[in-house]
Amino acid sequence: MDTILVDIPPVLNMTNHTMQTSGYAEPESLNLLVPLSITFCIIFVAGVLGNISTCVVISRNRSMHTATNFYLFSLAISDLILLICGLPIELYKMWNPATYPLGEPVCIALGLASETSANATVLTITAFTVERYIAICRPFMSHTMSKLSRAVRYIILIWVCALCTAAPQAMQFGIVKESDNGETVTVCTVKGQGVHQVFIISSFIFFVVPMSVISVLYALIGVKLRTSRVLHPVKKLFVENGERGNRTNMRYRSGTSQQRVIRMLVAVALSFFVCWAPFHLQRLLAIYGKSMENPSDTFYTAYIILTLLSGVLYFLSPAINPILYNIMSNKFRNAFKVRNLPKFFM
Repeated sequence: MDTILVDIPPVLNMTNHTMQTSGYAEPESLNLLVPLSITFCIIFVAGVLGNISTCVVISRNRSMHTATNFYLFSLAISDLILLICGLPIELYKMWNPATYPLGEPVCIALGLASETSANATVLTITAFTVERYIAICRPFMSHTMSKLSRAVRYIILIWVCALCTAAPQAMQFGIVKESDNGETVTVCTVKGQGVHQVFIISSFIFFVVPMSVISVLYALIGVKLRTSRVLHPVKKLFVENGERGNRTNMRYRSGTSQQRVIRMLVAVALSFFVCWAPFHLQRLLAIYGKSMENPSDTFYTAYIILTLLSGVLYFLSPAINPILYNIMSNKFRNAFKVRNLPKFFM
């Protein structure tokens, strides 16, 4: 939730400070902070181990060296960055909301890393959706578009674009000192006026547009799979040891394999949408609230609830992907077992 809290305008940062500072004296606040902290710790450990395991499995198994898995490797890297750069400092701020332990250069650097990995995540998900669409709906193009060397170049381009587009947002971050009931509060947040349009544009470019494209492409893939006789599984009617029977059986296995891959990728994209939609909504509410002179109690309460929900889902997103790979992919599950990786992910 580091990016979330960093992006909250100072006028609304008091929402989190009020809720968190009361944790030192109010038992009901401790009842919230303790389970939230435990949840974050579990997410951090599971996410780091799961994504490192994913990288190891893909890198050490030559059978896993496919264009789709290379995109999943890139996704695991961006997920690791989000967790490592965001969760530890977020846990600290939950218990020490009045102070920011790091200087302004680190504040900007963490903001840049978080925004870059967030942009890379959505671009990677979009890229492997396009790759699957081409492989299934435009098979003649897939011979050139789905090559590993080309996938590597696309991944490098994704990270370059993610970094370049994150820089304008990261440069808006800085240390702001505020007075709250006579106490000086130091926060890493957005500085200056009129800069929040950058975040509105970012939410549109890196969430609304990609999710729209992904939805359309998966709809087209679904139609193709439903109507294609080549990709759709058929009954295994074959003559034993016959050439015709072998071709039919191979077509059956190819069709089911394709559908398993598609189901896994759809699950990854869907989990991304569910986990990140509250984050972007909370960001827009924060910007909207900055323009309000006296936010209503309803708005205030909704913002607190959305901040807590989006914070948990924001960090759950990078932790859940390795679990999805194991649940929905036999190939990943077998590769994890072969590498003797933690049983939690098997």
